Amino acid sequence: MLKRTFKAFESREFRTMWIGACTSSIGTWMQMVAQSWLVYEISGSSRLLGLDAFLGQIPIMLLSLVGGVVADRVERRYILIASQLVQMSCAFTLTALVALGLVQVWHILTLSFVVGLAQAFGGPAYQALIPTLVKTEDLPNAIALNSIQFNLARVIGPVLGGLALAKLGAAWCFGLNGLSFIAVIITLLIVRSPYKPQAVKESMIESMKGASDSSAARNRWWP
Repeated sequence: MLKRTFKAFESREFRTMWIGACTSSIGTWMQMVAQSWLVYEISGSSRLLGLDAFLGQIPIMLLSLVGGVVADRVERRYILIASQLVQMSCAFTLTALVALGLVQVWHILTLSFVVGLAQAFGGPAYQALIPTLVKTEDLPNAIALNSIQFNLARVIGPVLGGLALAKLGAAWCFGLNGLSFIAVIITLLIVRSPYKPQAVKESMIESMKGASDSSAARNRWWP
């Protein structure tokens, strides 16, 4: 029973990717806790707190479709590595600003938007990479385990973030998040996927329209 529950972990590539992604997700949730506290601590404004969340999510909402098309045309590992490097740089930049006492709200808002841009391309690339790391029959199990990874991080990350914030300070939360991206970058350098991007004749706009139509059809018929 246990072996069947974790069937997808028989793939070394998936197992390695899962561990790296979980580590990074925990770091991201740690930063989210500290960042929300920091914005409110500096500004005392609930509006700016909401604006910070909005700026982090709006690039994902607007550009994920573009990110999905790019993930079909470019080596997905390279997209993910670039995304992780951008997010890591933002985390370490915020660490330095807080540690030096130079941080202002606009710094945080700007970095949130940049992180959102990176996630808009990294998210679709990650979702597209996972099915190439396991056998077809193990894909449902891999999807379930990936969901467990996300929810596990959503529980553990805020707890660790709250403890680190209370005991060590906000800069440590951001710094630890920056370090967590190294785990993903290392796994991406280790993992090998059989998928190779194919030459596509249609334009990006045509590909996006096709993806949009497919999504609309799924939403129409999916119960």
